This record gives sequence, structure tokens and C-alpha cells, in this order.
Amino acid sequence: MFLFRLYKSLSSNPSMELAELSSIKPRQIKLLQENGITDIKALSMSVPGDLEEIEGISGKASKKLIWDARDVMGMSSFKQVSEIVENYDFLTTGSKNFDEILNGGVSTGRLTEVFGAFKSGKTNLAHTLAVTCQMPINEGGLDGAVLYIDTENTFSKSKIERIARRFGFNPQKILGNIYHARIYSTDHQFQMIRAAEQACIDKNARLIVVDSLMALMRSEYVGIGMLAARQQVLNKMIHELSRIAETHNVAVLLTNQVATFMKGTYSANDAIGGNIVAHGCHFRIQFKTKGFSANTSLERSAIIVDAPDLPPEVASFFITEAGISDSEKVEYLFDEEKATPPAKKKSPKKKKSSKKKAVVSKSAELSDPLESL
Repeated sequence: MFLFRLYKSLSSNPSMELAELSSIKPRQIKLLQENGITDIKALSMSVPGDLEEIEGISGKASKKLIWDARDVMGMSSFKQVSEIVENYDFLTTGSKNFDEILNGGVSTGRLTEVFGAFKSGKTNLAHTLAVTCQMPINEGGLDGAVLYIDTENTFSKSKIERIARRFGFNPQKILGNIYHARIYSTDHQFQMIRAAEQACIDKNARLIVVDSLMALMRSEYVGIGMLAARQQVLNKMIHELSRIAETHNVAVLLTNQVATFMKGTYSANDAIGGNIVAHGCHFRIQFKTKGFSANTSLERSAIIVDAPDLPPEVASFFITEAGISDSEKVEYLFDEEKATPPAKKKSPKKKKSSKKKAVVSKSAELSDPLESL
């Protein structure tokens, strides 16, 4: 398990400009910015091999730039534990029971994996977080946008609208702050994960959803002979997401599928992806169906399988038409009819009178002088 900590020196200088690095050249600044590395902190957490792929930056120069950036950020020496600052925010899941075992909700700066059988509530959670992320921080949100990487074509605008109304938000405003990418291949998936870093900066994104992590890999990397190649690609994705999460203090939710293994006369479901996913994700949560099957009950269990600072615990919740909830029935706080101002009634036009007013001349107003005779 890789437990990333944000040092005090990093948090106090979160966005130092690349130009502040004495050893960097103007052309190198331009090349780095074009490839999503926009500040010294991002540079300090980069890998020399990635910089070498940028045309115009040599292997020797890439290592020097990264090492110099680490010196500036205070990452080249050991620090006392008392100086370490954990700069995490927490995002509500929509269920108080679930939030409680997570010590407040889904953490920023780290990866959270949720795995389970079909209809266990994984995508339902992803949709709920896409709405609650936009809530104010004092209400359990992160007050930011959402990047949604969709590999299974399961994103639903109508579900987002229902969840938004449940929490009292205008659905159109919520939808306008979610940025969706439909993914068609493993390579496409990695491309959009790389693109997510710049999107976090440009769109103030505080949540990245990958739903689901392994769906395309299972179809493209088939057989034991492809296992090593698959795990290498998966490892790169996990580490890239982890770096983005820590660098920009965003929450990352990964949904994952399960495989069924026979153990004697019993079967057990375990997350796919092997040790790469197990070690790379900070929080591993399993969703299980309560009752005989997923079709007989909407109640689910969330089980903390692994976490760096939480004990193994279980919480119950329900999947509803409006996201994750503590109750099977939800109330909608946003009324579209009341929120929409009534149309102004047009006042009826006055009909013009067909009768013409008689025009009386001043001379006619005078009496006839002959009448007095």
C-alpha cells in the first residue's frame, strides 16, 4: 500500500510557477506546459521517463529539472513526522451510515476503489458523488466540477437530474458542471486519464470517476499470455491517477468488477486487477447485496476491505432512483415548477372604438346672430 502524504512545504507552495525554477529555460517551460506540467509541484512529482518523451527535452535535462524541482519543494530531505500535514477533504456519499465508516466520506488526494457484483450499487455511487461533489464544502461537498470517464456507457443524465432534485439543486446547473468522456479502448482510457490533469486545472475539477477501471482491459488482454502486458498498462494508469489525486488534491473513484472463484462447494467474488490494484488503491470497499439476490432487495452493504487509517467496518445503505441513501424512499428538495417563474400574462389589447368622435368647429359653438332678432 502506497500511503501518500502531503508535506507542509508542498501545501504551503501549492502552485509555484515553473519560471521560479532557476535552472529552467523559457523553451522548456513552454514544452512542459503544453504537456500538462504547469507548476513546480507537478514537475517535482513527474518521472524522468515521461519528460524524455517530450520532444526537445533530453534525458539528462529531464532528471535535472525534476531533481531541482524537488529541492525547491523540500522533497529532497527527511522530515519529522510532527511536520507532516494531511491536507484531505471529504466528499459525502449521500448516506450518513456510509460516511461514518469512511470518517466523513470519500477522501481527496487518494484513490478509492469500489468493487462488487452487478447491480451492487457501484455506478449508483458514482452518479451520487458526481452531484454531491458540487455541493458547498460546509455541506459535505467539494465545491468543484466532475470528470467522468465512462468505459461501459452506463452514465445516465436522467439519474443525475433526479439526484440533483433530491439534494435541492437545479439539474441543469449540475449537468453543466460534469464533463463526460465515453471510452472505447484501453489506449483511449489512458489518454483521457492523462488529459484529466489539465482538466482539473482548467475546469476546477475536484472529482475524477473511472467507471469502470477493468472493463475494457478484460476484453482486450485475453489469456495468461497477455497478463504481464495488461498489468503494466494498469500500473501506469493507477500511478498516473494517484499522482493527479495528490498533486491537485482531488478525489478519485474507481469502480471495479469481480470474478467468481470456486472454493470447495462455495463461490467467492473477488476484485479483478490483481496486486496492482490492491496495492495502488488507498481505500478498497466491497459492495454486497443483502437478501437472496440483487433483484429482491435494494439494501446493500459497504465493507471496508483495506484502508490506511480506518478499521474494517460495515455499513448498510439503499440504492434508489435518486442515488445512494440511508432510506429506500427519498424526498426531492427541488421543485422545478416552483423554481420556474410563472409566465407573465399578457394584458388584453384595448379594442379601438369604431365610432368616430364628432368634430365641432369653434364657429359652430357660437349662436346664430339671426336667432336674437
